Amino acid sequence: MATGSCTAAELASLRLGYDGVGKVGKWLPITAEARDLPAGERVQLQAAFSDPRGDTCIQIVDEVRVGVDGSAILTGCFRCGRIEGVGTVSLNVKGASGEAIFPPTIIVHAEDVEQPSSNEPVQRTLMLNKAGIPTLMTVGEVAGIEELLRNAEFYSTAQRLLQGVQVASLKQLPDVAVAYESIDYLLLTDQFAMSPQQAAAIQGWVKVGGNLLVSAGNSVVGLNESDLGAWLGPIFGVGQATIVARDLTSLQGYVPGASRLESNRKRVRIADLQQGQTISEVSDSLKRLIVGRQSVGTGVVTFIAVDLNQVPVNVWPSLPQLYETLILGEKITMRSGKTSRNRRISQSGVSDVATQLMAAVDATSDTGRWSTWGVMGIIVGWLLLIGPIDYLLVTRILKRPHFTWITFPSLIIGGAAIVYGFAADSQELQLNQWHVVDVIPEDGQCHLTARSWMSVSSPHTMRTDLKAVPSLVSDTSSEPSTPLIWAGRPEDVYGGMYRTGGIALGRQAYTHEGFDDGRLTGVPLLTNGSRSLFAEWNSQSDSRVDTQLSVSGFGLVTGTFSHNLPFTISDWVIVYGNRVYRTRGNAGSTTQLSSGDVWDSNSPDIYAFDLKTWLNGSRIVRDDGSTQRSNRGSTQVNTPYDKSSTDPHYILTMASLFDVAGGSDYTGLAQSLLRQMELSDTIRLNHAVLIGLTETPATSLAVGDRTIEPTNSRTVVRLLLPVNRRLSSGLAKTKEELEKQRAEK
Repeated sequence: MATGSCTAAELASLRLGYDGVGKVGKWLPITAEARDLPAGERVQLQAAFSDPRGDTCIQIVDEVRVGVDGSAILTGCFRCGRIEGVGTVSLNVKGASGEAIFPPTIIVHAEDVEQPSSNEPVQRTLMLNKAGIPTLMTVGEVAGIEELLRNAEFYSTAQRLLQGVQVASLKQLPDVAVAYESIDYLLLTDQFAMSPQQAAAIQGWVKVGGNLLVSAGNSVVGLNESDLGAWLGPIFGVGQATIVARDLTSLQGYVPGASRLESNRKRVRIADLQQGQTISEVSDSLKRLIVGRQSVGTGVVTFIAVDLNQVPVNVWPSLPQLYETLILGEKITMRSGKTSRNRRISQSGVSDVATQLMAAVDATSDTGRWSTWGVMGIIVGWLLLIGPIDYLLVTRILKRPHFTWITFPSLIIGGAAIVYGFAADSQELQLNQWHVVDVIPEDGQCHLTARSWMSVSSPHTMRTDLKAVPSLVSDTSSEPSTPLIWAGRPEDVYGGMYRTGGIALGRQAYTHEGFDDGRLTGVPLLTNGSRSLFAEWNSQSDSRVDTQLSVSGFGLVTGTFSHNLPFTISDWVIVYGNRVYRTRGNAGSTTQLSSGDVWDSNSPDIYAFDLKTWLNGSRIVRDDGSTQRSNRGSTQVNTPYDKSSTDPHYILTMASLFDVAGGSDYTGLAQSLLRQMELSDTIRLNHAVLIGLTETPATSLAVGDRTIEPTNSRTVVRLLLPVNRRLSSGLAKTKEELEKQRAEK
């Protein structure tokens, strides 16, 4: 194929993000349609955007074969590492005589600009929000959403309280879970007839931290017939037929200060939710669920048993406030716009938990650990040596000024040799790794989600290929896809994603080979510098977690559990509700939970403690002048959060329970980039969570054709333990339990 034969080809359409809206540092969907291509050839879609350091990461999004009509549709995901800048999207056609590259489309990054027009077939503008802005996605027209977004925009101050994105139909929903990474909340109403791939993508997104809201009353039949309903039906016990409700005052009472929700005593069809594990947010006078929640994996599903788009709810003046309560946890006020970003000024340059995490994992060689004052001292000492000291030596002591022709170059050469010797001490790559492994019991197996933050440093400048390889997967024939990509900090400093574009001197390019391959090729590594990387993978394991945990009438976790995971968990705690469960041990000893070990709540070594008090390091300090034996004259003191800590267990425990600990009011940091790792809602619903450490790394890094050993590697395990919330057998049994008991007789 000659290059000139492709000059008539063109991009018929290009869609970036969600109608040109997305988040910096998050995977975004991209769809391109091209025409007049050479039939039968392979065409590749590439997206080239800056990484947080300013280098260009060329991402291979998709590759397909051109149809007989000369058209091709390419879909996939891409990532932007800077809040502002310029990128390119191009089509590369593979032919027998070479490669033809079509003229690229220039994409201008901008923040807080007017939302790009969705009428343009080829988008050339992408609006990127910061990672901390919650994003709500809706499908089609949903009653009350526009007013909700107007309220959020009105009360927003420094940045948006809520960003809304809308897709016209279910067909436009992505069919891969990673494309939902920039979405925090997904609201589905009325229609649920999506493809199996789309339903599986939503399920995967929820499992790793997404928040799904489903509204189904009269539409419950369509939900049950869909692939989404096949997943949600058993979880919530959704009945095949609707039931009748006449009184929705409980839904009105759920929203503080709500106006009257008037049904005029007419019949309102609602879904029949029969699953006893569902946490009731709203129920009517007959104890039938109107709004229920369950934790699914590390995410949350909220089921609304009435149709939001039908009378009487769609004409309810307080419907936008219902959304605010369900999504943001409170009605939006002027106070919300101020306190949502209320955090103390950090003198350490750290304003986000993710920044602290990546700063702690940052790898530098031993030769790169000189402090600024140390380097300045060496420079001053060196200037004194080759200047005044050399002058005194040859003039005053040796009294041979012409010897300076020998001493001066000798000092220069000797100093250079010493510096080179220090630089040559380390000839090996330095690699630091931190991993988080979520273990989710599922249908007799375990679903594993591993996230790995890595930092690699080279003793000399080089270009190399990097690949992430899962370490916890025993069956290599089913090794999961592990895309490796750059990692950025949510800051406006060097290496931060909020830094605006500048002069692109020295910008270098490397390639991300796509999700199936997962490699980064041609990555530039500078001498004694560091490059931050991130890898994530999902897998099914044959390991089992056997749980018989339930909740007593006092909210305490009772029962037993054990696991047969291929590693030992140490330094663990179990958290549920407002309590943390720990084990008593000798001073200086570590708690370990090996495969087959049984945790029993009735063990005398297990004790419960207030969770927030434990996270805040609270203690009672008695006034010195007080002689009374009561708490009068005593004060509760919290231990300040240590923003300089480099302990992965400490940082990731706080990231997991950020809201419980008090959020930014306690830590002085934001929780934006790691928002999906939050488990504060999970432990209030259907799961207890064990958080501990293991010595087994989740992911290895291959440099070229060689897997390198990490200099430092720590793995945090988060084991989700299903909890039975039904009352104990000595109390009143549920309807399902009574029917089961009669059937057994």
